[in-house]
Amino acid sequence: MGKDNESAYGVVMGICVRTLINAVFLLLLVEGFTYSYRFSYKLFADLPKAATSDAREITIEQGSTIKDVSVLLEANEIIDNQYIFLARAYLGKYNNKIIAGKYSLGAGMTPDEICRTICGMQREETS
Repeated sequence: MGKDNESAYGVVMGICVRTLINAVFLLLLVEGFTYSYRFSYKLFADLPKAATSDAREITIEQGSTIKDVSVLLEANEIIDNQYIFLARAYLGKYNNKIIAGKYSLGAGMTPDEICRTICGMQREETS
């Protein structure tokens, strides 16, 4: 009778451990999908950080890379996330077109507007 109790206890503990592992795995999976969705939405939606017209003077030094610019923009609270901005710049092929200079940029600008501004491109107006 003692071995039967130990055997039943081992089976129950095994089921509990497997259930716990499956629950943790499911939680990680859901969190991963949620993070991926939010990242993708921010990347492809091209939304500004805030609905404000406040602009700041930003100086981009000669030889600055898009990574340097993204760090500068995040430090000045113009963009939310430097990695989303970097991905947007690479997808739009703006990364090698940065022109050094002083720019008036604000949190109310979309990442594409910021990229066009620092690359010296004019926005195409549609009538």
